[in-house]
Amino acid sequence: MARKKRIKAEQILDKAYEMVLTDGLKSITARKLATELDCSTQPIYLEFGSMDHLKNAVLEEAKARLIWYVSEEQRTDNPLVNLGMGYMRFATIEPQLYRALFIDNHFGEDKTKSFVSQLATQALRKYEPLMNKPEAERKRISVETGVIIAGIATLLNTSLVSLSEDEVYALLTRMLKRCLEGEPVTN
Repeated sequence: MARKKRIKAEQILDKAYEMVLTDGLKSITARKLATELDCSTQPIYLEFGSMDHLKNAVLEEAKARLIWYVSEEQRTDNPLVNLGMGYMRFATIEPQLYRALFIDNHFGEDKTKSFVSQLATQALRKYEPLMNKPEAERKRISVETGVIIAGIATLLNTSLVSLSEDEVYALLTRMLKRCLEGEPVTN
C-alpha cells in the first residue's frame, strides 16, 4: 500500500510565501522550507521539481497579490493615481515581497519588467487623457509615471520617507498631473 501524501503543494507554497514575507526570497532553501514544514525535502521536489519552479510559483502568488492591491485601490476615477496608490499600499503592507520584486530583483529583471508593463498597460488602456496622444507621448508619460510611482513606493518601503495615505495621494495626484501636462515629445 502506498504511503498517504502528507505535505501538499499548496502547503509548501503557503509556507514558502510566508517565508518570503518574513525574510525575503533568499530565505527559501529546500532545507529551511522542509524544516518549517516538519518534513524532508522530498515532498518539495516531488511537488515542484526544483527550487526554481517553487520560486516561480511564489512569484505568481506575489503578482496576484500586487494585482489585488492595484485593483482594490480605486480611490478616484484616475487609473494612474489608483495604480500608484495600489503600489504604495503593496510596498508598505507587504514590504518583503515588494523588496523581492522591485528592489532585490529576485525574480529577474525581464520577468518583473514584463509583468509591470502588462499591469500598467491594462490600467491605462481606457484612460481618456492618453487616448488622443501620439505614441511617443504616451511612452514618455508611461515612463515618467512609472519612475514616480516606483520611486515613492521604494522610499516608503525603505522608510526613507514617512507619508500618510492622504499625503501620498496628494503627492501622486500632483506629480502625475505634471507628467500629463509635460513637454510634448518631438521627433
